[in-house]
Amino acid sequence: MAWVSLATLLMFLLVLVHSKPIPTYRGLGNNAFYDLPDYQKGPEQDKLNGEQVKNVNVNGTLREGFYSQSCPNAENIVAEELAQIAKTNPNAVPNLLRLQFHDCFVGGCDASILLDVLPSGEQVEKSSLLNGLLLKGTDIIDDIKAKLEEECPQTVSCSDILAFATNEAISLAGLQRQAPLGGRRDSIISLANLAEDNNLPLPNWSVDKMLATFEKKGFTAEEMVILLGAHSVGSAHCDMFNERLYDFKGTQKPDPALAAPFVDELRKTCTAPGTPQYRNPPVNFDETPTVLDNLFFKNLAEKRKSLLMTDDVLLDDPRTAPTVKKMAAEPELFAKRFPEMMIKLSSLNVLTGNDGQVRITCRSTN
Repeated sequence: MAWVSLATLLMFLLVLVHSKPIPTYRGLGNNAFYDLPDYQKGPEQDKLNGEQVKNVNVNGTLREGFYSQSCPNAENIVAEELAQIAKTNPNAVPNLLRLQFHDCFVGGCDASILLDVLPSGEQVEKSSLLNGLLLKGTDIIDDIKAKLEEECPQTVSCSDILAFATNEAISLAGLQRQAPLGGRRDSIISLANLAEDNNLPLPNWSVDKMLATFEKKGFTAEEMVILLGAHSVGSAHCDMFNERLYDFKGTQKPDPALAAPFVDELRKTCTAPGTPQYRNPPVNFDETPTVLDNLFFKNLAEKRKSLLMTDDVLLDDPRTAPTVKKMAAEPELFAKRFPEMMIKLSSLNVLTGNDGQVRITCRSTN
């Protein structure tokens, strides 16, 4: 899959154009939001062509049924459009899970990951090497946004669309649908350097580094492991774990933690780097790549089968191993906890009230 002190918040250093004041964050979860300088704050009511927009989140919190008055069919449109897309796109679910994670872990769930350009010309998150080819699914949000703009112009934010679509994706992958929370607004900031500032985990990170990153976002060790259960769907490209197959830590041997038959199996697909036969195809994380289940944890706990080092090391650390084993043994528990963790993830450092904007198109600011 190419997929967080608990009360302490990460203070990102945002480099803004024109030497404007730097915004900070405060709060956590549903009440988290930017403390923006005045030039980024909206008026008392957003306006489009002189008309007031009716969905301003006046109390600054996310809530169920946020669009019940301003766009009552919004959640149904998201669900119906995604269901149609998923019929022809088997990667829709993992793509959306990854997109939501990459958005929320870099500055908050504000749809900054969807921006193609900034008026300043600065490099956006999407252009970061840590996103690159891994980042897919933005076209899904584009399609849903177009339908919602037809129904309710400039009413449903791109950040809410991404959160709603991810929530529906989890349901399509076999877990119980959760009531989505709405009220997010869209950022006008998206900076590639924030994605590269230790906010997005790399495939070779240690448990210590993973825990430090997730804890800064308000996730416990247990919650981090459950979130990594997103690797129950989707795939990883060979270059993300080839070192484990051919030259683990410079030994020119495979990772001793991997069973020899598993190494042989993977080498059939992932040929050695630097050879004429080298290819970099995707490899499924487990045998049910379109179903969110606990097989990822069972493979790790019982067979030591994992692609990424960040997954494998979970089994060796006393802070994370018990949760791996618990999720492997209790499929119903994973089915309950994973959607809960995704709701928590989708509530990180959100923009609400008059902060940010509701973009007309998700790829550019208004």
